[in-house]
Amino acid sequence: MKIIQKHLNNIQSTLKSYYDLTSISGHSGNLGTSRELIIKHFLESNLPSFLDFTSGEVFDSSDNRSGQLDIIIHAASSMKLNIASNIDLLPVDNVLAVIECKSKLQTGSMLDGGKSALKMSLDACVKLKRLDRINPIGMDKQYLAYNKLPENTPDILFEKSGLNPTQRLTPYMITAFKGPSEEKLRSCLWEYMKHNQLSIDLMPNVITVLDKGFYLVKNDGFYIPYVKDGNVHWSTMKEKSNTLLGCYMYLMKLSEAMRFSHNFFPVSEYLK
Repeated sequence: MKIIQKHLNNIQSTLKSYYDLTSISGHSGNLGTSRELIIKHFLESNLPSFLDFTSGEVFDSSDNRSGQLDIIIHAASSMKLNIASNIDLLPVDNVLAVIECKSKLQTGSMLDGGKSALKMSLDACVKLKRLDRINPIGMDKQYLAYNKLPENTPDILFEKSGLNPTQRLTPYMITAFKGPSEEKLRSCLWEYMKHNQLSIDLMPNVITVLDKGFYLVKNDGFYIPYVKDGNVHWSTMKEKSNTLLGCYMYLMKLSEAMRFSHNFFPVSEYLK
């Protein structure tokens, strides 16, 4: 096993130990906060130092808002509006990704009115991804112009390799300490998409279930090549021991893609 995989396996064991340690609290609010801090510590310790992590809401240039989110990842140098300690409002154009932390990812009904943790997380995902993002993550027009590349370069790369160097919607991930089997999760995701008539674009990018030892990564062509079969929406790992690999490597690729962008924050659009 390679060093990166060994390290992530060790962290996974640590996360599970911290989960058991915090279980002594009988207050659901305290439990949720503790487990957000556990995941945030893992991210802060293992992702590039130019990133920062907070909680709060995300809004777009039309003042549409996401609702409360557990962990919002952004460049440490980017603008944020502080509301209280560790609670901020961030423009969607400054957000690299959002992670929702769940102690237990219950499934239940995916239909309207369902109150399960998975259903509410998917609702939050759709709401976030529908915020109007002016600047994409990755290879944008300014990058192409600066490097004297044709505007259709991302499309050509996608057509030839199945990989997309640009994220136009804000990435959303779910990390659960306990959750359903892979088969059950896939079934619920499909049920939710079908019931709400949603495209795969509005669904989570990565879902990690620690106690079951698996993750799902969306086949959007960003981290793994796009799968043309319309029935295959998420891929998983070959080795069942690397549960954190999908989330970690997806975030690493996002942080690298952020460096492609030559865009400034579109302040005039947010002040109109």
